Amino acid sequence: MNIAVTGGIGSGKSFVAESLAKMIGAESISADQICRDLLKIGQLGYKEIRKHFAADFFLADGQLNRPLLRKAIFTSDTLRSQLDTLLHPLVHEELLFRCKEAKKKDHNLVVEVPLLLEKGWQDDFDATLVVYADDKTCLKRIMDRDMVSVDDACASIACQMPLPEKCEFADWVIDNSGSYDESLKQLEQLAEELSKSNIFPGKHK
Repeated sequence: MNIAVTGGIGSGKSFVAESLAKMIGAESISADQICRDLLKIGQLGYKEIRKHFAADFFLADGQLNRPLLRKAIFTSDTLRSQLDTLLHPLVHEELLFRCKEAKKKDHNLVVEVPLLLEKGWQDDFDATLVVYADDKTCLKRIMDRDMVSVDDACASIACQMPLPEKCEFADWVIDNSGSYDESLKQLEQLAEELSKSNIFPGKHK
């Protein structure tokens, strides 16, 4: 079974995806990590960005200036659309390959995909888990993690589908607004449910 984990920026998707994967004995992968790998020097994504983006977005050693690019895509719809057009097909292709390989090996897979619903990729997976957190919590997490202003954090959130709307597409929702322990309790309940369904027999403890 391939489970997609999505949510909003700052909702805690990575924590939920990694925790659930451990609980049910599944492999965990991240679309963001795939994207980061594609942007390493020499990789296909890097070559596409180098071809289409200004030299300002690269450091003296050739590395991508990620902080500058990140800030730019959250302030320019045109730039963000251009980047998405270049990278998202590559990320999607790799995700589909990983899911297919997992099926071949009879492995269960938990895949963190931030823009799953925005891109319409939900049908590529067997089930969707949405990680929810209230706006105040998401804002604080983004500001603390990325060291950005409240305006930049708000701009990041505005680029994505509102979390309440995402929840409408979910097979399961984890409310990650509260404490670490509260979220783990919800995940343990979900892992137990999956274990009883015989999809992940004997994995949950």
